[in-house]
Amino acid sequence: MISIKKDFENPPELLVKSKRDDHIKDALITKNEHKFRSSIYRKTTIEALEKLYNHKCAYCETDISAGAPFQVEHFRPKAKTEGDISHKGYYWLAYEWSNLTLGCSICNNSKKNYFPIVGTRIYAPLLGTNGLPTDEYLSLKSVLLLGELAILLNPEIDEVEKHFYFLPNGEIKELGDRAKATIEILKLNRKRLMFWRRKVWKDYSNDLKDILKDFLANSISEITCRTEVRRIFKKILLHQEPEKQYSRFGYFMYHKFEFFVVNDFEGKQKDAVLRFFDLFKKNEL
Repeated sequence: MISIKKDFENPPELLVKSKRDDHIKDALITKNEHKFRSSIYRKTTIEALEKLYNHKCAYCETDISAGAPFQVEHFRPKAKTEGDISHKGYYWLAYEWSNLTLGCSICNNSKKNYFPIVGTRIYAPLLGTNGLPTDEYLSLKSVLLLGELAILLNPEIDEVEKHFYFLPNGEIKELGDRAKATIEILKLNRKRLMFWRRKVWKDYSNDLKDILKDFLANSISEITCRTEVRRIFKKILLHQEPEKQYSRFGYFMYHKFEFFVVNDFEGKQKDAVLRFFDLFKKNEL
């Protein structure tokens, strides 16, 4: 999960030009009995969300754009709220740009209708003269909605990088109760997800091991070794860029490189890769 800057004040033009206001007004009457229209909240926003999230799931950072389609996910659940039978859901936010994120089917199905809070829950909005909810009940950055004190982390509001760290085995670890709940609810340590994060590092480390093996066996020169090692280090450095799959894991691969190496390299290979990495950081490799 990485932080995303979304302009809440400028929703996609297709959403603005849709009949969402009519559907919001109907939802205000029918509440969770409203027939929520994905043709309004999904079709009008999916392209903008995919671009915003670099074609990755907002929560697990998996790129599935070439396979199963992404889902437009409601941060605050639209039809009901798990654990609060008296709450009809945040039906008035079903078509609200600030409440829509991009999710893979696994994260979305795991999240379901969970929206735990530690503040005061809002059960219904106040309406303006236009018959629609006032802005303080719409924008997720409003004092009123922030006052619910959501437990789940939102990449569009929270500085999520401060809440997690990664281990070389692909496991995501929490730094606080909110992160712990987010990991558990979204199942961010599911086996396949951990496998693919781990594989990112293993592919780089295996390439490094192959080169170092040849170098230490005197099969290649030090110049050739440095050139190939530098190429791999550049890839690791770039893997923390937002468009990369599992870019936050990539951040830890580079900035905690020594920790990753200690867990994966031995003997002369470990000494050599650490020496080369130190030179790389100094731009001397």
